[in-house]
Amino acid sequence: MNVFYKLWLTFCSLLLTMTVYLVKEDVLLNSLSIYVEHEGVKQLLIFLPKYASCVIYFITVVCCTGLSMVLVRWLSEDQIAVGSIATVETANDAFLPSYLGYFFVALSVGDSGTFIYVFSMIFIFIFFSKISYFNPVFLIFGYKFFHLTDNSGLKIVVITKKELKVPCEVEFYKLKRINNYTFITSEQ
Repeated sequence: MNVFYKLWLTFCSLLLTMTVYLVKEDVLLNSLSIYVEHEGVKQLLIFLPKYASCVIYFITVVCCTGLSMVLVRWLSEDQIAVGSIATVETANDAFLPSYLGYFFVALSVGDSGTFIYVFSMIFIFIFFSKISYFNPVFLIFGYKFFHLTDNSGLKIVVITKKELKVPCEVEFYKLKRINNYTFITSEQ
């Protein structure tokens, strides 16, 4: 399940970038609408303004990210005992500039073939990275990203709704392992 979840989480983290490219290229739901012919005249069956496509794209991204939170239950469990964490750092600000770079890539790529190539390369790098599963949509759901360093010096990323401030008070009983360096909480 961990490999499937990592694939899904990687896809979700890049899905917003894909929608930025689709909007830039005017691949809108209107262009996918169905035309019907009635008495020799073609009529558009569905007409949606451009902003409707953008809203539907964003809702799709949010729903996919929401599904990743449901799939968490099948990951293996781990825990962090009280007193085992030496430092706590917020990681949202560290990941956001890299993520915004993906938007600039989506906006600057000129054709779909190049976008697919670049998107695939970024996907592979994120999938095989140890800690890069940042998805800003998690912030909408109230999750935060933290760098935790344990007493032995190992640095991990924890995605949680908890507010972590005091290292010696950090404790998790139902922490789900994405990989050896990235964890997400299943507690709501």
